[in-house]
Amino acid sequence: MTNNEKEKKMKKKIIVIVMIMMVVSLFAENSFNETMNKITAEYLKIKDALANDKTESVQDNAKSILELTKKLNATNITGEHKKHFEDLPSKISAAAKDLSKAKNIKSMRKAFNDLSKPMAMWATMVKPNGINVAYCPMAPGSWLQTGQEIRNPYYGASMLKCGEIVSEGAEEKHVCTSECDHEEIID
Repeated sequence: MTNNEKEKKMKKKIIVIVMIMMVVSLFAENSFNETMNKITAEYLKIKDALANDKTESVQDNAKSILELTKKLNATNITGEHKKHFEDLPSKISAAAKDLSKAKNIKSMRKAFNDLSKPMAMWATMVKPNGINVAYCPMAPGSWLQTGQEIRNPYYGASMLKCGEIVSEGAEEKHVCTSECDHEEIID
């Protein structure tokens, strides 16, 4: 085998390895975002409960998020989001744990604010379909929601409309699945 043939063979191997790495990276990011979408479904249920001044099911939804974070693995993510996503599992897990132990609506809202910080960062970067990031300067705090109508989880009925959309998701509308049971009306 000549040096030229060896060089061509080596280049082919390198190309195959790079392609495999790209596929693995893409799969890892898709898997990460799929799990984040499941976490978001549970998160939206909590947001709706708090916006309605309710505490029922908040702890159970937080426990579901806590379980889902065990499947959240950011180590294989590459590209522009890698650095930002590395701490998401631990931050979401810690906040969900606090929320699952909260005993009253005031402590639930505080823990929800902590949970909303990494969730809003993820949603602002990924722009999931139909998921918007809203912000209330009075709380102060961000949250995720579907639709444009503000439903503030930090103040409920006392200031339900306080806030504004600060980041919009992709153009496609949120498509509810059997896992969704949040109360917002999807346009």
